[in-house]
Amino acid sequence: MPLDMLKDFHIPGTPPGTLTPAGGEKGPVRIFLTRYAPARLETREIPDVESLGGLVEGEGFCWVQVIGLGDVSAIGRIGEIFGLHPLALEDVVHLGQRPKVEDYENVVFATCQILEVEDGSVGKLQLAMFLGPGFVVTFQEAGEDRLAPIRSRLEVPQGRLRNRGPGYLAYAILDRVVDSAFPALEALGERLEDLDDRILENPDRDAMERLQDVRRDLLRLRQVLWPQREVLARLSRDEHGLLGDDTRIYLRDCHDHAVQALEVSENYREMASGLLDIYLSSVSNRLGDVMRVLTIISTVFIPLGFLAGVYGMNFRAEGGWNMPELGWKYGYLAFWAFCAAAASGMLLYFRRKGWL
Repeated sequence: MPLDMLKDFHIPGTPPGTLTPAGGEKGPVRIFLTRYAPARLETREIPDVESLGGLVEGEGFCWVQVIGLGDVSAIGRIGEIFGLHPLALEDVVHLGQRPKVEDYENVVFATCQILEVEDGSVGKLQLAMFLGPGFVVTFQEAGEDRLAPIRSRLEVPQGRLRNRGPGYLAYAILDRVVDSAFPALEALGERLEDLDDRILENPDRDAMERLQDVRRDLLRLRQVLWPQREVLARLSRDEHGLLGDDTRIYLRDCHDHAVQALEVSENYREMASGLLDIYLSSVSNRLGDVMRVLTIISTVFIPLGFLAGVYGMNFRAEGGWNMPELGWKYGYLAFWAFCAAAASGMLLYFRRKGWL
């Protein structure tokens, strides 16, 4: 089982809610605070988590974005400021989580996976989100800000994102996550098309290895898309005060996109399985062709070997019971003529039978 299929885990016996740095994460976290309302927008990077507590209170809505999961003390402090459940924070710092949604009293917690294409392969990046009364808090792994397009949309004063509450912001973030699947699917589709032509023309070992890489990427995709569809189905169906009816309409549309991405992924899985069958059939047919040629060669040489064995016994030409051909002037030429006629006759017969 590939390692990226597993999630980080505690040593057995560790108390629940214990925060440990995410695998491979170290160093301080980056914290961005965005406070917005229809008439105002303010975005700043918070240098110290302690100063965040005095900034989250105020008019409008609040979005806190945390990039990096190496500083568990800062993550725990953010959880205290917003009243986030310790079990949810534990899921935040454990990478490889299965996409899910949990309701902790007045806070909705969701984890999902952003799909990315790098060097032709599909990777995933975990995103955790808390939706509460008047705020949204997101956590992602260290690196590039994957939610920068959402912040750019907030800069438009007349946009729906700017004029609606945190529930619509949560929808926009989930929509960004779902839409990340389509570039990954497009890249996998192009790889499958190339492999389709290559396997039909020349099914070699390299093509098989590339096909196995695609199958692993599709398996990784399936592990993400199936539970993410369930997350969106639950959010669009369950009634919650943080998600109004007008927002659930958009969530249902997002759920439709997730279902579409999953269907495309399943179709690609069927194509990959079909290509594997074609490859195995081509290898089997090629082996059959080789065995047929070798069998024909062996069959042709069986009578020739028999004749060569008979006339290679070196009996004397004298006597009553002997081999008169050994003393014949044209015996050697007659032997080769007969061998050539026998081989030609068998080849002609094999061709008429369709074996050649």
